[in-house]
Amino acid sequence: TVDSFLIYKLTGNFYTDMTNASRTMLFNLHTLSWDDELLDFFGIPKSVLPEIKRCDDLFGYFTYEGRNIPVTGVLGDQQAALYGQDCLTIGSGKITYGTGLFMLYCTGNEIARSKSALSTVGFADKNGVTYALEGSVFNAGSAVQWLRDGLGLFENSADTEEMAKSVPDTGGVYVVPAFTGLGAPYWRGDVTGLITGITRGTNKNHITRAVLEGVAYSAKA
Repeated sequence: TVDSFLIYKLTGNFYTDMTNASRTMLFNLHTLSWDDELLDFFGIPKSVLPEIKRCDDLFGYFTYEGRNIPVTGVLGDQQAALYGQDCLTIGSGKITYGTGLFMLYCTGNEIARSKSALSTVGFADKNGVTYALEGSVFNAGSAVQWLRDGLGLFENSADTEEMAKSVPDTGGVYVVPAFTGLGAPYWRGDVTGLITGITRGTNKNHITRAVLEGVAYSAKA
């Protein structure tokens, strides 16, 4: 993962943290170490993998303008958002929006299992390990980008707000923004996007609103 590359370039140490390790499909959430069975299945020797540390461990030092600066905080992208938004107690969670949208839900020191979300390390510090459930929707901001660049319906993404407000509803139009498959809670990589309910009265404002609502429906699901 990119964190181990950056840590190595900055400090010379080959480390990763538990949150990044837990998203590789090679990490055992129970033993908090690389999983021998998975490594054997994928044919990956453990010797090529970085050493796993807590998020608040000392990862080493890098020198900048004559000063040795410690690297002491490492978290994965979505886990960092969970921690940064203070979702540290059981039942708290966050959704962050970018190219896709990502929900992380704190489950405390218990590994929760779900058919629609992935179990992961939320963060690991000197107080112990806190787990989370993660649900990923692959297309959110990218769906708006498609309207702008793919269909040319507007010049600036910010225009979507006024366009959506200019119509009372979608006029019966629904958009499933599954441009790269469906993530949580369906996990279907073979599904493609869909626009339905188009009539002679449909205009670009209806489609734009339907895309925004489609992203919202994805978050609710």
